[in-house]
Amino acid sequence: MPWEDVKEILRPDMKDVHMGVMKVDHDKCTKCGLCMLNCPFRAWEEDEGGFPAMKEQYECFSCYNCKVACPNDAIIIVDPYHVTNGYWKTDSYPLPAKMPLEAKDEEGNPTEWNAIEKLIFDRRSVRNFKDKPVPESIIQRILEAGRFAPSAGNCQPWKFIVITNKALLDKINKEVYKIISFMYKAYLDDNMVKNLATLIEGPPFAPGTVDPRVILGGMGSVTRMGELAVSLAAPCVILILGDERAISGADLNIGIAGQNMNLVANSLGVPACWNGFFAKVLNEIKPLKRKLGIKKPWIPITSLCIGYPTFKQEGIVPREFRPITWYREGVDGPEIQE
Repeated sequence: MPWEDVKEILRPDMKDVHMGVMKVDHDKCTKCGLCMLNCPFRAWEEDEGGFPAMKEQYECFSCYNCKVACPNDAIIIVDPYHVTNGYWKTDSYPLPAKMPLEAKDEEGNPTEWNAIEKLIFDRRSVRNFKDKPVPESIIQRILEAGRFAPSAGNCQPWKFIVITNKALLDKINKEVYKIISFMYKAYLDDNMVKNLATLIEGPPFAPGTVDPRVILGGMGSVTRMGELAVSLAAPCVILILGDERAISGADLNIGIAGQNMNLVANSLGVPACWNGFFAKVLNEIKPLKRKLGIKKPWIPITSLCIGYPTFKQEGIVPREFRPITWYREGVDGPEIQE
């Protein structure tokens, strides 16, 4: 793909890319440091007074994991991640960050969320795990949640590979790390970045692979933290393969099955984190694919890192609320809910 066709994708004007801005209420903060530990990009550091403060150079895509981990609600949202111009311009910014809307019953009266709603709202990606094995009986229940997911045409285009062998996880970490760190370093180099043009033409990579949040934040944090960051040092990784021949495509079906698995994992006390790096990059490492018995038409789509959390990492945080268009009975034209 010619460089001029992808230059705006691979070389966004960083003046237009605005990382999230957070701050700490010193009156509430106890300096426990959990916000810093729970930030996937390690965007925080201690200031001179020992309080968490955002680094001078950092990446933050407003996941608000820092807010979830704080036991005293001391984290304040100043400004969410957004891009003002270019290919990556975020749509309709600024959008209000809202907590879940009030639950109402069939008559429109206030009511309580049910158990499934609570589980969905509380679910967060967990990235800090204890060095404690997950029992196979628990893993099996998670796999069954995926096996019984709906799929287009009932094609059931999934296959699971469960990895709890530490030596194998370390080997995969090392090999995946090499590719991720190469891509990150190439992205930062004005000459080498042109070599990435051919990587974003299609699967397993695509333009979203080099979204500033992914390559500066995700790949950057993996590169800075080292090989173990790829699998998050989780005691169990479930690699989810998809059949390339799947009705409606493998990604959609795997997403449905994976969300079933993710929610059940959380309900069983072994929270999960979606991990695209582990799977997508693994697809490019032929010796490891052979070792894992992965052959066409099966391809790695995603993976779930699961384990026992080292501290509380679940809870409700606000999410962007995009306007919803309603076409109601008896109303001529659309109505916009903001």
